[in-house]
Amino acid sequence: MRLTRQKKRVQRAAGFPVILFTIGEQLFAIDAALVNEIQSLQGLQPLGTQPRQFGKVRHTVTREGRRYWVVDGNVHLGMMPTHSTRVLLLDHTPVALKVDAIVRMTEISRVLALPHAFHGEERHWYKGLALIDGTVVPVINADSLLSHYDMTALEQNLLTLASAESERIMA
Repeated sequence: MRLTRQKKRVQRAAGFPVILFTIGEQLFAIDAALVNEIQSLQGLQPLGTQPRQFGKVRHTVTREGRRYWVVDGNVHLGMMPTHSTRVLLLDHTPVALKVDAIVRMTEISRVLALPHAFHGEERHWYKGLALIDGTVVPVINADSLLSHYDMTALEQNLLTLASAESERIMA
């Protein structure tokens, strides 16, 4: 009987693509499968007065007949204002995220659970952390940007503003 050396197959963990972007000096990641399109700020439409609770939504953008509520990443994450240049239009929801810059697309093998140092709203903002090229990067939880309730309230507010504007014009 002849003994042969069997090669052990190393199985790599199946990864998934993420888009790396910045807000200020901070690097973030979002699951690329959740992003429908990345575009410049061109075409953003300012909203009228918004209730304070929706201060993170100051614009909408319409793309291919679909309106997106644009969430300012700085305000959502409690960061200082910066110069945004891009908008991530999310898939399966009428929400877009305004960010400073797109860094690149890469693949990660897993998202690590948030440490206990993250508490309060932070635990909802992030799915977890990823290690990318030796850097710990928060992975955004797209569901935290706007809830269904928030979007319904924004829609109602927009209708109220449009109605008030049409009454003003007719008067």
